[in-house]
Amino acid sequence: MANQIGLRERRRRQTSTDIRDAAMRLTQERGWDKVTIEEICIEAGISTRTFFNYFPNKESAIAYGPSDIPAELGAEFVAAGPAPYSVVLAELITLVAHHLRDMPPKRDQAACMLELAKTTPAVLATFLAEMERFQNQLTDIVARRQTMRSDDEIPALISALALTAVRSGFERWSDGEPEDADDTPMPYVERAAALVNSIFTEYKL
Repeated sequence: MANQIGLRERRRRQTSTDIRDAAMRLTQERGWDKVTIEEICIEAGISTRTFFNYFPNKESAIAYGPSDIPAELGAEFVAAGPAPYSVVLAELITLVAHHLRDMPPKRDQAACMLELAKTTPAVLATFLAEMERFQNQLTDIVARRQTMRSDDEIPALISALALTAVRSGFERWSDGEPEDADDTPMPYVERAAALVNSIFTEYKL
């Protein structure tokens, strides 16, 4: 599956990453409660206006959630047309995994964010909201591909399984050891995807 991202989108993602990096560095150095949005902006070299163009609050700059699937990739997935559910699931996981590989998180930051989510309700709530937003997008493209309504059970189930595989791989990667040259979550996500697909096929869900 081709993954062509325009220059404007790459710049937007890079700015988002720069803000996240600055927020995480300061949090690791000082602790969550002692970091302000103004300090994050200074660290990232941006204005507060730019910050709020990307994130509504400090929590959202810390809580890692996948960015939206680019419209062209979503359209490509939908254009493949209806297929057996196991095929759609496998291709959806591949789409999400490759999308995440474009702008992978740093291992220490991922571990810090997940740990912070356990102790800081605002970060946990933001993280869960980010995951729900992303899952809703996946549900929509699955429904369009399968010519179903987005509130049908099957698209929601497929998107939930795909996101579970990705999240499981992501969390295991943050606690594990590098398994590829770039130290990305991909090997862990691929293993989780294979497991989910085997369960899906075995029980013919």
